[in-house]
Amino acid sequence: MILSGRVNFERICQIAVLLLGAQCAYAGRDLPVGADGLAYMDVARAYLQHDWHTAVNGYWGPLYAWLLAIAMSIFRPGASSEFALARALNFAIFAVSFYMFTRYWRAVADWSGRIDVENTSLPAAIPRIWMLFGYLLFTVDFIWSVDVVNPDLLVATVVFAVATFLFERNARTGQAQQSAGSYAWLGVMLAAGYYVKAILLYFAVFVLAAIFIQHFRSGRLRQPIIASVVFVGLITPFVVITSQTLGHLSAGDSGRLNYAWFVNGPETGTWEKDQSGGAPIPFYPGPTVFESPRVFQVPSMEGITYAPWYDASRFDKRSHPVFNLRQQLKQFAGNLRYSREQLLGAGAVLTVPFLILVLYEPRASLRRFAASWFCTLPALGVFGMYLLVHLVERFVIGFSLVLWGAAWASVYLPREHQLLARRAVLAASVVLAAYSMPGLLHYVVSRRTESIRKDVVIAQALSGYGLAPGDLVASIGNGQEAYWAHFARLSVVAEVWSIDSAQFWSAPPDVQSAALRSMAAAGAKAAVWRTDSTLSCLAAWAALPENSGCIISLR
Repeated sequence: MILSGRVNFERICQIAVLLLGAQCAYAGRDLPVGADGLAYMDVARAYLQHDWHTAVNGYWGPLYAWLLAIAMSIFRPGASSEFALARALNFAIFAVSFYMFTRYWRAVADWSGRIDVENTSLPAAIPRIWMLFGYLLFTVDFIWSVDVVNPDLLVATVVFAVATFLFERNARTGQAQQSAGSYAWLGVMLAAGYYVKAILLYFAVFVLAAIFIQHFRSGRLRQPIIASVVFVGLITPFVVITSQTLGHLSAGDSGRLNYAWFVNGPETGTWEKDQSGGAPIPFYPGPTVFESPRVFQVPSMEGITYAPWYDASRFDKRSHPVFNLRQQLKQFAGNLRYSREQLLGAGAVLTVPFLILVLYEPRASLRRFAASWFCTLPALGVFGMYLLVHLVERFVIGFSLVLWGAAWASVYLPREHQLLARRAVLAASVVLAAYSMPGLLHYVVSRRTESIRKDVVIAQALSGYGLAPGDLVASIGNGQEAYWAHFARLSVVAEVWSIDSAQFWSAPPDVQSAALRSMAAAGAKAAVWRTDSTLSCLAAWAALPENSGCIISLR
């Protein structure tokens, strides 16, 4: 009866987490996908059209785009449902990630019980609270990502899968008990991580190095060699294709470019300092063809909404990483402050009770945590790479939970302290729920004010103004989020940034005409303004349906 009650309680928790994720995906079905999401949607479309040269991308990993392309080929969404399909795919990834997390949470609990049989491990002492605690951590960290069109959930899924393998392997009495096939599967998982995001190439190197070190002691090198051969064999074709496309040896240029942007300093100085009022991308998209208001000529690729951000590795040729100790230390210090704020701010509800338990037996707990080095060091290695360049919480949500799981499971818990442990973890769970769940639930169930409705209306109306798929257009407002152009299959070839839009509308008619002529000279057939205010269209402009925007022909 006790086991049945535990299983039923766990099922209820699992269903609750999945329902929250489903509701979040549904609530966000009509939200804009952001510049990154739009780039991934364009990559997926290029693969669907078998435009291989365009599809191979040096900045965005391909696996998430492949999954989008598969979903789009099956369901064939229209403009009004394309982004909703991306959220449905995100929920499916969320469900798989949740499953892999539950496996990891059990694996680290089993490992903690086996490394010290004389004392009861924290998960074994409080199994139901441990399970509830893990589900709460996952929910608080991951629900926010369900309606965000990017591969962060997919990264976490791979990290959980690899961490599960490592802890299950080390929980067994003999390392040789795992077959060569299981190590081949590890190579597949590590390769999948690289295809999701290029930085996981380094995670794979760290993991393989750890396995080699462990097997070197026992003289059994066959298994790590198998994992390495499978990993290298699977990623080599894409590395070769990417290198041929970019014209230089590359496994992905995202790390190189981000180092140049964040450590050496962005080319557009306002981008890093003030995202709300600065430039929309960290480099100028093209030459300035009109000075006041600024009009940028944007390089174009057929079928791509906004080419510079679609593949920055092709179009940002001016950003080159250069090691500068002063700049590096400055960026590292900034990222370190951000990490400290996360750990001692919102993360204090985890840090404080964890330290209370650890301080009873700090040396023993540290020894047990050190025993998890085969997984925690690779995770910390990736975390450290982000610290050196650019750290955002969503980049490391999978790594963070792996590290928290290993840390909590490593707590040395003599039997006389089990009641204290139960109260500490339960208190941490209650405080975390009280702190996070109200805002999270409001986010999940609230009605979103942003919508792509206007973009769909604009896209459907543009054919009436002589625009056809493949045509070039100009955007009044940041072109990298011109969803209407994506839906109409147009390419932005000139733009006035949002921070300069007011200057454009207040300029004298002759200045506006000169700016529009510069757009036409860049190849744009029309200029479109997606309105988000009560401003009326000017006399020469035509109003688009439902007060969605304005358009003017540039022919």
